[in-house]
Amino acid sequence: MKRLNMAIVSFAHIHAWNYARILSRMEGARLVAIYDDNKSRLMKASQAFGVKEVYDNYEKLLKREDLDAVVVTSENSRHREHAVLAAEAGKHVLCEKPIATSLNDADEIIGAARRHGVKLQIAFVMRYHPATVEVKRLIEEGEIGKVKVITATNHGKYPGGWFGDPELAGGGAIMDHTVHVADLMRWYTSSEVYQVYAVKGDNLRPELKVEDNALISLTFVNGVIGSIDCSWSRPDAWPIWGDVYLAIVGEEGCLFVDAFRSNVTLAGRGGRFEWVYFGPDPDLKMLKDFVRCILEDEEPRATGHDGKQALEVALAAYKAIREGSPVKLPLSY
Repeated sequence: MKRLNMAIVSFAHIHAWNYARILSRMEGARLVAIYDDNKSRLMKASQAFGVKEVYDNYEKLLKREDLDAVVVTSENSRHREHAVLAAEAGKHVLCEKPIATSLNDADEIIGAARRHGVKLQIAFVMRYHPATVEVKRLIEEGEIGKVKVITATNHGKYPGGWFGDPELAGGGAIMDHTVHVADLMRWYTSSEVYQVYAVKGDNLRPELKVEDNALISLTFVNGVIGSIDCSWSRPDAWPIWGDVYLAIVGEEGCLFVDAFRSNVTLAGRGGRFEWVYFGPDPDLKMLKDFVRCILEDEEPRATGHDGKQALEVALAAYKAIREGSPVKLPLSY
C-alpha cells in the first residue's frame, strides 16, 4: 500500500498536535515535515514527534517533490494563504475549520484546488464520529420520519492566544463553535440555510475583543428550523471539546446525541479537575478517510463547498447581530 508523505502547516491551532500524533503512527501516511513561522513552536513540535525536516519558509516546504499533502492548521485568517499556495504546488489539502474568515477567501481556496486538480477537505471531524454518523444513518433510513427541528449546543473553554484576536480568528465563539454543528445540520437535512438570526450575550470574559457566547436561529430551505447554542463558557481546566449535543425532532420520532458522553469527569476538592475521554477518535477516522480519498481519487466527505456554506452561517450570524434582524442567505459579497 502506498503511503502518503504529509506535512503539518503550523501548530498555531491546538488540533495540530493530535493530527501530528496520529500521522506519526498512522498506516498509509507519514509525517515527513513540519512548517511553522513560530520557531519555538516549530522546535517543540519537531521534538515531540521526531520530525527532523522542519521549515520556517513555507515556499521551500512546498518545493519538496516527495510531499503529497498538507494539513493546514494555522490561524483562521491565514488558511487562504496556506491552502492556495499548497494547491498551486500540487499538494492535496486538509484544512482546519473554518475554511477561511471571508467568503472571498473561501472561494479562492476552492478555486485553487479545482484549477490544480487537488483534493480539498475541510476538517469537519464530527462527520466522522461514530455517534453522529449513526444519527445520519437513522435519519436516512426514516427512523424518525421527516426532520422538522434540530437544536444543538457546542460549548468549550476559551482557547486563548490568537482566538481572541478578531483579525486572526475572524470572530469569537460564533466563528469557532458554529461551523461544526451548522455543518452537521446541513448534512442531516440535505438542505441549505436560507435565514439566520442571532443574539450574543454579555461576555463571560469581559476583557475579550470577540464574543464568547451566542444563540443562533436557523431556517432551512426545506422548512427545518434549528438553533445553535455556542459558547466558550467552560472554565480553563475544561477540555477544548465541551460538548456536541443535538436533539433532532421528526414527524415520527426523536433522536438525541451527546457525542462526547463517553467520559469520566471529576470536579473535586481544592479545585481538582479531571476529565478522561475514552470514546472513539474521530480525528483518526477523518485523517484515514482523507488519505483514502487521495489514493482512490474520491470526493472528500466534507468538501470546500461544505466549508464555505458553514462559514456563511457564521458570517450571517454576525450580520444579524449587527443589524438586529434576520438575515437572508446567500450573503452578497
